[in-house]
Amino acid sequence: GFTEEEIQAVRDAKGHLPLSVYLMKRVRFLSDGAILGSRTFVDDVFRQRRTWFSAKRQSGARRLHGLARDCPLRCARALRVRPTG
Repeated sequence: GFTEEEIQAVRDAKGHLPLSVYLMKRVRFLSDGAILGSRTFVDDVFRQRRTWFSAKRQSGARRLHGLARDCPLRCARALRVRPTG
């Protein structure tokens, strides 16, 4: 369960968890996201491994859903279902 303070903190953040809390959870991005790092790092690996991805895809970096938009971390796959499962 969660304490009332923890619930209110998430409400105040409009549903976004702090990065430190988010990464302490068992995060699917670490395994299913394929590549995890800064936008530059993910895009570099994307270019090096271009054959892993669809020809329609323009860039490699995808935002981590559930975190604030200004979070610097990115991954190669846009996992939207149960990111912290």
